[in-house]
Amino acid sequence: MIPISPTAMLLGALFLLLAIICVPGLLGLLGASLHPRARAYMLARRKRFGFLAVFFIVGSLPAFQLLTWQLQDWYEARALVQRLESEQVLGELVLPAGTRVKIARLEPDTNLSGDPLPYGLQSLQHAEFDKAPGKVRDVRVHSLSLDETRASAQLVEDARIDGWLCSSQADVTFRYPLGTQFKPADWQLDSCTLAAGSEVAGAIWPAPVSVQALQDGRWQLATDDTPIHFQGLELRIWNLWLDGPYGELQGWQAELTQPLELGPMQYPADTRVRGYQGNLLFSPYDEAPAMDRRDGQPLKPNVSVEQNAAGEVLGIHENQDVGVIDWFRLVP
Repeated sequence: MIPISPTAMLLGALFLLLAIICVPGLLGLLGASLHPRARAYMLARRKRFGFLAVFFIVGSLPAFQLLTWQLQDWYEARALVQRLESEQVLGELVLPAGTRVKIARLEPDTNLSGDPLPYGLQSLQHAEFDKAPGKVRDVRVHSLSLDETRASAQLVEDARIDGWLCSSQADVTFRYPLGTQFKPADWQLDSCTLAAGSEVAGAIWPAPVSVQALQDGRWQLATDDTPIHFQGLELRIWNLWLDGPYGELQGWQAELTQPLELGPMQYPADTRVRGYQGNLLFSPYDEAPAMDRRDGQPLKPNVSVEQNAAGEVLGIHENQDVGVIDWFRLVP
């Protein structure tokens, strides 16, 4: 972290305050000089008003310099946004005529190591396909954003990408090796959203579902708080894990949307529940414990109950032994 002197910051703030005061003072002095009577009064007191004019001019210099920098930044920002007059090809990417593009730099430049940086269209950061849709891996897109290792796109319509039927209602993101931003064939789907009504893991999801790529070809799915009937329970799903697109369910975690009686156990609403070794694992909160109807006693804190779908209690585990940490659990 670069050290910043408090004294320098204070002096800078004072100079800025002085400039803010001097600019309207200078404008007022110039305006007064246009009035005959005021001009005659000022000419009769040349030294006083001459000194005041010099003070206002010098004091206004920081403000004028700041304004100059802002105008330069504005012109440079405008120059970085262009509309293509003809079709351009960047590797496997085709940019139709009329596409509005934003580039990172206009002129050649180098990084801190002295290596050359891309410029012009080779430094493409964003493309808006206003006149004709663009294409990424044969999927039509309205827009495309690129950085060194990731891209995001807005789809024209729902499209199947890497096995998932991605919705056009949310951006689709990709990841790729460094230096392959213009080779969509090397891109891998990183995340997208499935439309409401999609069927995943044996259930019809009433709300959109976001999918996120994990390591080893696995995927994590998440949705909002919309209740769903899943695994025979009424739940709010937090996350699911699959071994591939629409693949086998590896794990899930959720909470009950209503009180549940299962076998000898009684659980309040909002109790955490997840799949555990082919069974169900209920993890009540300390402030809302489960009730064991066999003895009428509440469950002790910091434990989870393992049951099968028929309700048989298979074990009571310490939370720390089954990966339950406060309100969440680790990815399986």
